[in-house]
Amino acid sequence: MSFLVWRLHRHQVYWAAAALAVLAVLLVVTGTTMANDYRAFFATCSATQNCPDAGSVLFRGDGAIIDLVDATLIVPLLFGLFWAAPLVAKEYEGGTQNLAWTQGVTRRHWLSTNVMWVFLAAVVWAGALTGLVGWWRSPENALGTRFDAFDIQGIVPVGYAVFAVALGLAVGSMFRRVLPAIATTLGAFFAVRIVTAIYIRPHFMAAITKLLPLGLSTRGAPAGAWILSSGLVGPDGHYYGNAISLNQVPAACRIVQFGGKGMTPTCLAAHGFHQRITFQPASRFWAFQGIEGAIFLLLAIALVAFAYRMVLRRDA
Repeated sequence: MSFLVWRLHRHQVYWAAAALAVLAVLLVVTGTTMANDYRAFFATCSATQNCPDAGSVLFRGDGAIIDLVDATLIVPLLFGLFWAAPLVAKEYEGGTQNLAWTQGVTRRHWLSTNVMWVFLAAVVWAGALTGLVGWWRSPENALGTRFDAFDIQGIVPVGYAVFAVALGLAVGSMFRRVLPAIATTLGAFFAVRIVTAIYIRPHFMAAITKLLPLGLSTRGAPAGAWILSSGLVGPDGHYYGNAISLNQVPAACRIVQFGGKGMTPTCLAAHGFHQRITFQPASRFWAFQGIEGAIFLLLAIALVAFAYRMVLRRDA
């Protein structure tokens, strides 16, 4: 059965391996250059005792490759769309699963073998990719920007790949048609990922809130912190956010300049206004990775159980 799976899907494996090899060469070449620039920059500024903001000096000419690395965010989805969703749905759509089951192969063995190999491929590919991306981003991570690329490094990309595969299998076993399975997998994957990133991830652990003097912006947060919100707080403790209007500030702080109206931060500070920031510290990066990875792993287990139920108990 394993040999049959290999024969059926070997071309997908070849293309995936070739794509990974090309990307690996590109990342190794550019990553080595970035690492050398990083070391040279800090060696020079340490010798001269003049170190400007490294983030504004380094990596400014790497926009295209940075965009390519950011695009690896969709790689886990590709496993769900083009490997997992058609894996079961195509067999049912063509009726070929009945031929397999009449050759002495049980439904459970047929499904288990296919599931094992597609999960193995997804985990190996995603693990290799996230390792490459993590190494490539190591200079930027050293500057404290790890949370900025939370979705493409660490362990969560592997969790996303496992979830995408499980989702494709579950949807394919339910619809038993390739195109509906692919479309549903696409929509469901993005829906779960967006809801998790925007509404759930910020609350994995209780956020930290700090009051800062006006003018510091978010520089009062620890280096590499994930800033969740930032805005003005009045002397009475009321949080205005960034949408404070002129009629909400003391009259003495209102100014007319260049034909427009505004307010002076110095005056606001003198009247008791502060800047409030809410953030997750950089030290929680791996804790957040573990929590989110576990969430997607549990979702994947539930989806695989659903797929097994649909295949083993539903009439062919």
